[in-house]
Amino acid sequence: MVELVQFRPDLFPKLYDAFLHDDDPLSDEQDWRNVFNYSWPKQEDYAGYALLDDGKAVGMMAMAFSTRWIGGREQKFCNLHTWWVHEAHRGRSIVMMRPLLGLKDYTITHFTPCDRVRALTKRLGFESLDLQMKVLPPVLGSRQGKTGNTQIQFDGDIEASSLGSVDRKIMDDHLPYRVGNLLLQAGSESCYVLYTHVQRYRVPYCHIHYFGNREVFARHEALIRSAILKRHRVSFAVVDSRLVRDIDLRFGFDFWTPANAVYRPANGVTPDQVDNLYSDVVMLRLAVMPHITHEIGAAAGRWFGRAEAATN
Repeated sequence: MVELVQFRPDLFPKLYDAFLHDDDPLSDEQDWRNVFNYSWPKQEDYAGYALLDDGKAVGMMAMAFSTRWIGGREQKFCNLHTWWVHEAHRGRSIVMMRPLLGLKDYTITHFTPCDRVRALTKRLGFESLDLQMKVLPPVLGSRQGKTGNTQIQFDGDIEASSLGSVDRKIMDDHLPYRVGNLLLQAGSESCYVLYTHVQRYRVPYCHIHYFGNREVFARHEALIRSAILKRHRVSFAVVDSRLVRDIDLRFGFDFWTPANAVYRPANGVTPDQVDNLYSDVVMLRLAVMPHITHEIGAAAGRWFGRAEAATN
């Protein structure tokens, strides 16, 4: 008998053995446990759905629920990820999606769908979500490093009391995951930044997912960028272009990714309000950029050539 059941912690060993143990060589069992047994407060008591055939796991659709404070109100989010169905049960894929129809007040995201899943979600009214990236190479000139009364702290050096309630919750909720936390303080103003160090290709990079104070980030982005690149010894960082459309990023350039993210907005949530927090992209430090060593090198060379010409 085939049944669709809500995924709770007791099902994790069965799903790990069936699907997850060899899915990602860079994620161990504890990484996956943290993805499914996420500890932040939530109303929902499950983390997705499992398809069982006489007790054997033959399919799964993981869901990460969260509540965000956006535009002056609480917004509910559900991130879909880790969607697997055995070949013999592919016809039941649409059945696994039926629970989504009941999530009327949730903005639902899926940042890493395969072509089949993307087609299914589009049939349910999902929209494409722009995954163009802004690539941030090293900054040339005097804006690198510490300036004046500006200070930058990382991770354990950040005092929780220095953060506002929204930023403090985001940092606390992501403590089980291998993310980077940065706090810039410039006089009386500050900006908290959450990012990941992505090491899935020959050329690693850092992905900036969230910044708490837009105006402060815009003024000090070059300094923040330089600090992150220096700390992790990477050649560039990236940030989702939809999050920074009105910010001038020095020497930054656009790069289209082949990923096809989808989302279904609720309660007026717009694309520029959708980030990667509380999703598999952050929790597993996934790469949304392709293996772009040559392209990044060529583009960076063009931009550095312009910068050098401008200073001569």
